[in-house]
Amino acid sequence: MTCSWSALNSLLKINEISGNLRKDLKKDVLDSVSTLTSIFANLKNSAEEHSVQISRLESEVNTMKTKLRECRVSNLPESAQPSRGALGKTPEAGVNHHLTSFGGGKKLYFEALTTGIDKRYKLAVTSRSKQSTEIIKTVLRENVNPTEMRVGIKTLKSLKDGRVLIETGSLNEINMLSTKISNKCGVT
Repeated sequence: MTCSWSALNSLLKINEISGNLRKDLKKDVLDSVSTLTSIFANLKNSAEEHSVQISRLESEVNTMKTKLRECRVSNLPESAQPSRGALGKTPEAGVNHHLTSFGGGKKLYFEALTTGIDKRYKLAVTSRSKQSTEIIKTVLRENVNPTEMRVGIKTLKSLKDGRVLIETGSLNEINMLSTKISNKCGVT
């Protein structure tokens, strides 16, 4: 920025010293220099305003981070207050504790990962006579009625090794299906 100011000042000096320039050219040089100085002054002022605004926003962010940390720590039970050595761990047990989420529906990374996971229990069915997976599925559909048993089947997949995989939501449902299939269909 100082180079720009010195260049403009040297143009003004050249303009004053030069006796060979026409008056209209001298006036053009003066107008151009004054325009450039006003542009540089405006740029400098806006840069200063932006730096003041950035520092104000950074201080606001830091105060909000401090308040958030204080809220999270104050919501932990007394026994779960973090030690100075390991944040988020109790000093006596060394176990991580779940911190409550804030911000109107925003979730922590851990919460986002665990909410969509539902536990599935699996049963692999094979034919004693080495039939194809399509035949096994047909026999299962004809002989076992999951709605009658009040069993919710999540998936029914054919595997490459000739087995059919059945997935349900509970261990009790898998046990009921297993006994029903072995009694009715004669497959294991």
